[in-house]
Amino acid sequence: CYHCKLNMQEGDPAVYAERAGYDKLWHPGCFICCTCSELLVDMIYFWKNGNLYCGRHYCDSERPRCAGCDELIFSNEYTLAEGQNWHLKHFCCFDCDCVLAGVTYIMVNDNPVCKSCYMKNHAAV
Repeated sequence: CYHCKLNMQEGDPAVYAERAGYDKLWHPGCFICCTCSELLVDMIYFWKNGNLYCGRHYCDSERPRCAGCDELIFSNEYTLAEGQNWHLKHFCCFDCDCVLAGVTYIMVNDNPVCKSCYMKNHAAV
C-alpha cells in the first residue's frame, strides 16, 4: 500500500489511481486526502507531487482562499492581513463595512475597525 506501506494480500480489495501511475495501490481505507484524511474511495481525487488531495485541499494548494467568504481568490489583486488572504472587498471594517485594504486599521476584539469607527466607538475619551 502506497500510504501505510503494508503488503497488499492476494484477494484484498485495492484502489488504483490512474493519475498516480501503475505502480501504486492503496487499501480502500488508506486512499485519503493528505491534508484532512477524508476518505477518497468514492470521491473525486487529485494527485499532486506524490500526494492525494480532496477537491478542497487541492484547490487550496493552487489558489488562496478568502478568510471572509471562504471562496477561492482568482483575482491577482487581494490583500494579506492578519495572516490571512482576503478579497479586497471582504477585508472591511467590522463596524461600518468600509474596505480596509491599504489603509490603517485597529484590531478590536479580533475584528478590524477603521480609524474613524475606532475613534467614534472604541477609543477612551
